[in-house]
Amino acid sequence: MTVIGWKLFIHSVNMVLHNIPQLMRIFLVPALIALAIAYLAIGGLLGDVGLQARGFDGDMFFPVLWRIVGLWLVIGLIGAWTVVAWHRYVLLEEHPQGWIPALHKAEMGNYILGLIKLFLIGILFYSVLAFIGPAFVQSLGMVGLYLLLAAGGLIAIFMFRFALVLPAAALGKPIGVSESSALTTGAFGTLFVLGVCLFGLQLVAELILFLVADAVLIAMVLDMAFSVVLAVLNISALTTLYGYYVEKRPI
Repeated sequence: MTVIGWKLFIHSVNMVLHNIPQLMRIFLVPALIALAIAYLAIGGLLGDVGLQARGFDGDMFFPVLWRIVGLWLVIGLIGAWTVVAWHRYVLLEEHPQGWIPALHKAEMGNYILGLIKLFLIGILFYSVLAFIGPAFVQSLGMVGLYLLLAAGGLIAIFMFRFALVLPAAALGKPIGVSESSALTTGAFGTLFVLGVCLFGLQLVAELILFLVADAVLIAMVLDMAFSVVLAVLNISALTTLYGYYVEKRPI
């Protein structure tokens, strides 16, 4: 299991490194569109908040709230657009044409529904953990805190078992959460190793950012670069899991 988890991680890294031109064609233009929309929206929000700070009436609350919600919806749609295109490129060899990835509306809709399902399941698990957590810490002290953190990490790893619904939706072959769980029966150790590797890479990125924190411009550029790379790597890990557990591809 340890070996397979490591191989899945290395395969995910190589997937990114060996497909940088295609990755740029899929993600670059939509990312720039998302940044432009976010810049314009945040500028408007700061203006509205400034008006409220100078005594503007409370009627501005809901317009500001809807702007925030709208911004997240637009960014979510753009994210689904690019991620679906990436899954389809890797698993279906659907090469990007030009710098605008193909728009698969039905698959994007199913992908977003899958994300919502996983989000709700995660909320359920972590709500239970938050409910019993204070009792653990109060009765066991630091030991209880460590157990609580370990339980949170295990839940995150366990969520990997449900995550095959996402690449399946991107391919237009949707599966349910229960089917995803069945396909990964006995894979907890493998998924644990994969999750630890991904988390370790996140820690390395955080350490580098800490070391260059005084160089503000460099830190900002690295922060953005690390965020993009780690996001794509996590998406590629899902693609790898689908290929391995559903399509039975070798690694």
